[in-house]
Amino acid sequence: MDVVKLRMQTSTLSMSHVVKDALRTKGLRDLYVGLSASLLRQITYTTTRLGVYQSLLDFIESEHLDRPNYVAFIGIGMLSGIIGSFIGTPADLAMVKMITDSKLPPAQQRNYRNAIVALLDIRRSEGIVALWRGAMPTMGRAAIVNGIQLSTYSSTKILLKDTGYFQEDVFLQFISSMFSGFVMSTISLPVDAAKTRIMHWSEPYKPPGLFGMILKIIKSEKMIALWRGFLPYYSRAGPNTILTMISVEQLQQFYLKYFG
Repeated sequence: MDVVKLRMQTSTLSMSHVVKDALRTKGLRDLYVGLSASLLRQITYTTTRLGVYQSLLDFIESEHLDRPNYVAFIGIGMLSGIIGSFIGTPADLAMVKMITDSKLPPAQQRNYRNAIVALLDIRRSEGIVALWRGAMPTMGRAAIVNGIQLSTYSSTKILLKDTGYFQEDVFLQFISSMFSGFVMSTISLPVDAAKTRIMHWSEPYKPPGLFGMILKIIKSEKMIALWRGFLPYYSRAGPNTILTMISVEQLQQFYLKYFG
């Protein structure tokens, strides 16, 4: 779904055309190009953002502060996303380059074998700072994604438990994460589209900033283009949110039961 989404964001093709083109040219494996970079991104970005978020919540509880409201949850989620995304930007950059590489002219294609090769090549040819190209829009996207995703998840759980019809179990976690993934996808996709365009930038002059790129997309392709790729985006973000949040909750309960 990441492959389809990124290729839709850097072209005018529909989801079906992107999938057909990939299967026709290189087969099913073309839909998994950049997998090593995607895994590296999860290892660096996701573990950091979730760890920081939970640590901040634990701190609030240990200090016996009032239960956070939705605004406070958003603030904690945004801070966690910013920290995690800064650490994960190099892997994110490698993923974008690997997925969009085949659409470049043959002379410009790098054909990276894996994420480590991509990162080393970028560092060697463009310098270590280039590994954080697009860091600001990535951090901006992460602030929105995590602020909405994690705050909506936590707040939905609290609201549902307060009704008296739900208790802390996998079903509650499933409902909360499914709703959280939908809200996050709807709000964050325009920022994600702008971030992808900046990372994919190949013009000789400097790309515009996050909001400049959003305005550029609106002027040249109309506002609806900001939500191009919503179906693959949510098809990835929905299950990803559900599996991630349920796994985190269950692993935390396991840890507290046997080691905490």
